[in-house]
Amino acid sequence: MSSCAQSCALLLGSEERSHRDVHPSGHRSDGEPRPDMGHPKTPLKTLSITNCRLSDSDWNYLSRFPNTRKLRHLELRGIKLTNFSPEPLKILLETVAATLKSLDLETCRMTDSQLQALLPVLSRCSQIRVLSFRGNRISMSALRDLLLHTSRLSQMSVELYPAPIESYDAHGAIHPGRCSQLCAELTAIVRDFRQPKVLVFCTVPCPQCGSMFLYNQGLLHCSCPTAA
Repeated sequence: MSSCAQSCALLLGSEERSHRDVHPSGHRSDGEPRPDMGHPKTPLKTLSITNCRLSDSDWNYLSRFPNTRKLRHLELRGIKLTNFSPEPLKILLETVAATLKSLDLETCRMTDSQLQALLPVLSRCSQIRVLSFRGNRISMSALRDLLLHTSRLSQMSVELYPAPIESYDAHGAIHPGRCSQLCAELTAIVRDFRQPKVLVFCTVPCPQCGSMFLYNQGLLHCSCPTAA
């Protein structure tokens, strides 16, 4: 089992989010050795594992980690999911569905099929308030299904999604008009069930300035002259 999975006890009993990256080298992102935390004595409230590789055995370990049953915040940002079965993550979400308040799966290289597999359990996360899937290449069809499953979650306050892949042309450049149209259609799905508080669709960063196009009831362009 890698040091990523052994770092499940990243925070013990704290509601504060951790922004320290976990790496499989056994060191924190600041270069200092990471202590062997072992199994926490109290249930975890926050689990943050970011920007490292997880093996199949790591995922299986995480899905059955005994102290995550009351988890409130789960951050798996930058964990590559492309070639992994979604089943362990699905099991973990099923375990914490009654208590989870925030879920961050940003930039995980998630595929449509992986997202589809998580939809039934996501719809049962009744306490969730913050949800981020931005940075993943997801189709319009899959995003539509995602919003149909989460639009009835009344506690939701912050939702960050990727702009659908149909927003880009064949060369990967953003098509502003198409992006606006598609994101407006997705926003309307949520509004049929509830009034969203913060609902934002994000494109990949602009190759010229590094900024993103953001859709929040209207498209916000980056500052490049060609963006208009």
